[in-house]
Amino acid sequence: MCGLPPWHGTRLPWSSFAQAGYRVDHKWLEDFVALARERSFSRAAELRHVTQPQFSRRIRALELWAGGALVNRAGMPLGLTAAGEELLPVARRAVAGLNDVRARIRNAQGGLDWVTLATGRTLSRTAVPAWLARVKRGAGEFRLRILTGSIHEGATALEQGAADFLLSFTHPRLPLLLDEQAFEGITLGTDELVAVSAPRADGRPQHALPGTARKPVPVLGYAPTLALSQILQDGLSRQPREMHLHTVTESDFAESLHEQALQGTGLAWLPRGLVEGDLRSGRLVEADGQGAAVRFEIRLYRSRSPRSEQIQRIWAASAA
Repeated sequence: MCGLPPWHGTRLPWSSFAQAGYRVDHKWLEDFVALARERSFSRAAELRHVTQPQFSRRIRALELWAGGALVNRAGMPLGLTAAGEELLPVARRAVAGLNDVRARIRNAQGGLDWVTLATGRTLSRTAVPAWLARVKRGAGEFRLRILTGSIHEGATALEQGAADFLLSFTHPRLPLLLDEQAFEGITLGTDELVAVSAPRADGRPQHALPGTARKPVPVLGYAPTLALSQILQDGLSRQPREMHLHTVTESDFAESLHEQALQGTGLAWLPRGLVEGDLRSGRLVEADGQGAAVRFEIRLYRSRSPRSEQIQRIWAASAA
């Protein structure tokens, strides 16, 4: 039986599903509904914005809670067991019911008066102010709630209706796996990662590229999980010249690297929108004599079925 538990494929009474010591997570139910629809662990994991191993663990956790195998993993495409077929309509109703209750609670508490934007911390500083000012000129005043987090967290918030819009970096290394039939996006602008350093007294950078083997450039780097890290690594991999770099600091917060660059701790690749003022004032200088930069787009996403006319007006003003 390929290592499957002995109860694989059996139909279990629902009274046995709520086993003592286990509580179901509503995310597991959403995962299960996605898996039943896609019939593929890899595609379902992509839609749920998690790794396949993490997604598989969550399905296993649901099976442990249920007390029986829900998925027949032997066939291609995979299918549901009898217990899985029994759970599926209940899971769909539970997910729909929770979303409906949340929407009614939000509406009762004035939630419709707020527009929610999911974005990253850096974009909330570099891109949101200009976008907000422009949109309010076209769509009128509205109250904005900003949720900051990773791209995947923002995409999940958009998919689950917890956010009206997602503002995100986009790059070939950062595929944003939203269902194109349910969501749409527009490009608001571009930015670029530029190598910067605190200046010397003569105006030259304290830390300049490309460095040497004996004296590598101290670098203020992004945590590997950060979107900017993936964009930067792709850009550096395309550089024809050899660089000698030594990472001295790593952070998942671009503003932290910005402050350290101002202090002269090392060189940092930062969004031009973040350091434009410092470059004009001379607090920072460009550290790459060849002027190479890594470009990326900034895109806004929304559901194709907006919940209000206000959301539609904001989208139209953004597109204009």
